[in-house]
Amino acid sequence: MRAVRTVVVVTVVMSGVAMTSLRGQVAASREAAPFDGEATALPLPSNILPTILFLLGEIDLSSLGVPASELATVGPTASPSSSDGSMLIVDDDYLDCPNAQFTSVQAAVTAAAPGDRIKVCRGTYIEQVTIPPGKDNLTLFSEGALQAVIKAPPVMTDPKAIVRISGAHNITLRHFTIAGPGGTGCDSIRYGVRVDEGGSALITDNHITEIHDTPFSGCQNGVGVLIGRNFEATTGVATVVHNLIDRYQKGGIVVDGRASGPRSNAEVAFNEIVGIGATPIIAQNGIQVSRNAIANVHHNKVSRNNYALPTFSSEAILLFQENPGTTVHHNDIFLNDDGIGLFTTNGTEVSHNASAQNDFDGVFADTDTSGNTISYNRAQQNHLFDCEDDSTGGGTAGTANFWIKDLGDTENRAGLCKSTP
Repeated sequence: MRAVRTVVVVTVVMSGVAMTSLRGQVAASREAAPFDGEATALPLPSNILPTILFLLGEIDLSSLGVPASELATVGPTASPSSSDGSMLIVDDDYLDCPNAQFTSVQAAVTAAAPGDRIKVCRGTYIEQVTIPPGKDNLTLFSEGALQAVIKAPPVMTDPKAIVRISGAHNITLRHFTIAGPGGTGCDSIRYGVRVDEGGSALITDNHITEIHDTPFSGCQNGVGVLIGRNFEATTGVATVVHNLIDRYQKGGIVVDGRASGPRSNAEVAFNEIVGIGATPIIAQNGIQVSRNAIANVHHNKVSRNNYALPTFSSEAILLFQENPGTTVHHNDIFLNDDGIGLFTTNGTEVSHNASAQNDFDGVFADTDTSGNTISYNRAQQNHLFDCEDDSTGGGTAGTANFWIKDLGDTENRAGLCKSTP
């Protein structure tokens, strides 16, 4: 089917007359596949792609609104205690930190008082960590960047998260490697980090990896970071910045809300999110904001979310059942199925993104979208359309959305975008 789509793309470029009907043939069989969607188990792919670590400290976090005073408390300190909390030390074998009081991260969390700092020394900690209500303002950090590995045990307990921030507020999780895979097949592991029950967290400078079943499966589990979950009527708040998230099964980051009551809320910024590349196993999504959550998604690099079968498409950034409040801007998106996909979404803002070399569209708005502002994006070298909108209404070019000064060389309706220089 991938080869057929390549031929269709060539026809679209060469013939404006055939453009609409050919697009319809592709669109008729293509749907978004959000987390908490349908499940299909398929065999293991042979081409899981490696990823290269970025250098920590490349990004100036001051622009994210994180106070310098808060960041100053993260990391090693010469003093075991301070006026705002004690330092608890964890070492799995007492070799790196002979003065450690604990050999497991969970034991330190259980013993900690609100405001304490937990330093985790080099080693591999095979455990699930839960930070419950009453543990507010904890800071957990790896002594050496990415040297403390919190790894999924062979058998996980519900909700099958490696690290769960459940009802605790203002938790900082920094510089860890948080790694799967799950020990068995379908539904063996669900999340790398999960924030729920109204909890809140700063998740920064981590490598979250291998959140998938063994073998890698088509089951709809395996999310690097989950904030809230509609199907469990639970919400969360998080700032997720400067992480590498790769080799996940279903999604890199999911911010999921509720139809009424408190809305999950997240800033998702300066992350590198890498799918496994073209696969018939599962339709992955890099970043998903869904079901009335609120998110500010900006300055992320998202690539290699590709589904090889015709029924669904992978999205680098997926907005699904979204409402006003969410913004997506200044992201670098390439080599996915769609760059940015809007489905059943109203009143969001998508601006100043670069979306290139995707298998289908640079920016795509489905028939059931309206009132979205899509502005100042640059889409180029996408194989189907740089700019596509299938809605109908009083917006730009007869759509129900507003396209303002977007750049792109191909479009399904004249007037959505202007040719790139």
